[in-house]
Amino acid sequence: MSGIKSALTAALSGSPAKPAQARTAGKVDSESFPCISEGAPLSPEQAAEGLAALDINRATLPSNAPTLSRSLDASRTVVDYDLNPYNPRGGREVVPTSLKSSSIKSNFLTEAVIGSLPRGLSHSEREFIVANTPLSPSLNLLSSLPRDQVSARSVEGRTLRRHVLRGAVIVFITAGYSGKRFIFEKAKELGVRSVLIDGPDSWSQEGLGWTWMKTLLRDELETNGIVERFIGLDMTDADSVFDRALAAIEKVKKDFGELDGVVSFSEMAQPLVARLIEKLGLPGNSSAAVDSARDKHATRRCMSEAGLPTPRNFLITREDELDAASQLVGYPAVIKPIHGAASLGVVRVDDHEALLRAYARVRREMGSVRVHSGIVEQMASDDEGEGNFTTTLMMEEYLDGPEVDVDVVFSEGQAVYGAVTDNWPTLEPYFNETGSNSPSILPSAQQRELLELGVASVKALGFDMGVFHVECKYTSRGPRLIEVNCRMGGGPVRNMNLLVWGVDLVEEQLLLAAGIPSRPPVAPAPLTHLAEFSVNAQRSGVLADVSFLDKYDVMKDVLYVRPLVEAGAKVTCVEDGMPTWVCEIMVQHPTSTQAAIDYVNQIEAAIQKEMPIEARKAK
Repeated sequence: MSGIKSALTAALSGSPAKPAQARTAGKVDSESFPCISEGAPLSPEQAAEGLAALDINRATLPSNAPTLSRSLDASRTVVDYDLNPYNPRGGREVVPTSLKSSSIKSNFLTEAVIGSLPRGLSHSEREFIVANTPLSPSLNLLSSLPRDQVSARSVEGRTLRRHVLRGAVIVFITAGYSGKRFIFEKAKELGVRSVLIDGPDSWSQEGLGWTWMKTLLRDELETNGIVERFIGLDMTDADSVFDRALAAIEKVKKDFGELDGVVSFSEMAQPLVARLIEKLGLPGNSSAAVDSARDKHATRRCMSEAGLPTPRNFLITREDELDAASQLVGYPAVIKPIHGAASLGVVRVDDHEALLRAYARVRREMGSVRVHSGIVEQMASDDEGEGNFTTTLMMEEYLDGPEVDVDVVFSEGQAVYGAVTDNWPTLEPYFNETGSNSPSILPSAQQRELLELGVASVKALGFDMGVFHVECKYTSRGPRLIEVNCRMGGGPVRNMNLLVWGVDLVEEQLLLAAGIPSRPPVAPAPLTHLAEFSVNAQRSGVLADVSFLDKYDVMKDVLYVRPLVEAGAKVTCVEDGMPTWVCEIMVQHPTSTQAAIDYVNQIEAAIQKEMPIEARKAK
């Protein structure tokens, strides 16, 4: 077996960390994790030079919000997503409530599809497939280059890795919401030949330059299109989606030549992606690791088996188990669905009576929720049918302390980059997010502990490669894991890692999807300091206008101020229900995170005073 194939086979093992390994699994260094370094800050000239090298256009910084509002043909349905009202940094999306079930069925992977996927392959089965699969063009080229030079953490090493990636054929499973267009633009910039498999009415066939009018526009689109081919996949027949996706990929191989990778930046497409790459012998993580990360109770079990700190928890499958759960976990506690639904169904309870009430309410709410590829939908009362979201819940102890995101890149079994972003207190009881900042202002020692826990958690689940968005808290008893998302975070996550540390998580994920090692050059100190704010409505009513935001968008050191709702939209404050995000703000400061935090808070306060919310007229 060739060296490349041997390495790939080892990388595909997906073996969880054992308790004896847990003590060393999460060790981090200042080269890969510069936020723990005590080195001197960069000079203004060095920071400016580093930012200039990124070639970032302020106007193209991605937004939390969808960007495509309508089809090129008004008579044609185009499916896009609304902003998730719970957790933009988690990267999950929401189907617009205006879409009826008949429009949704063929366009989104459902929970039924995920449940119908074939079992994951064993290590020996995967090893056999890899051994009998020809090397992809990228891996063939990689095998001809000096390994130490390709794996160097330097500009020269990155240039070599980009050389290997250029021309790679990568299949994307679902596009996500239209605000993720920047992912495909980056792939195009790097020379990736992108093929997209998505629902037949996805915005992406028009928004990415491959439209349903391809017969008329073929020459122009094949020359200028961001995506080289769009393949519409009807998701209606759950039992056959895997086979039809596999058949579509086999057709791509015939038309494009050997495939280099399969990837997705959407959360709930990950189980399908994992099984496809297992079947095709391509680089990636095991389906067992992905399934464990998606199941919150399985995640806790893997953490415990690896000897990592784990909150007390209890899986609740029936109402008569509530007493036992209460006795084991204690109070305060949180109940949540075992599968990810952003923060939907996550409720804090402070005593047994509150648990009984919350359990009944969450079960009722979860019964009217649909889950699709990377999206969560709370059905309107006039929608047909029932929800398909699991109502199995988990109760676990409430974690106090500040919440953070730990963004981690793994390559060849080791963590090669990581950084901590502070998340600001959520609006309870809805756990609605407000803002974040990078770099973190937590003490370096606490950041080190959080990074070590994040890295060890990813290893404990059995992951070997990829970009991970790990949500944690630094509690009164030390760092604790909330969950591991097995793909890049959403919202401002890419912006923050790119602008502060010079690391593009999109590029690193594309490299890894093709089997190319990731060793990103990392700034030794912050290039800039960022703070962002998702502005919640402070009173309910109708937002009369959004143009008042324009003057804030052009202020010094403001990267963007963007509306998240349209003029005339209904907005809700926290006293009346799940609060509405009205706009998003991101600012920078050259030398101080606290200064950036103070600045974005000043702008938010000014916007709240000026926000034109009118009382709703009675019908």
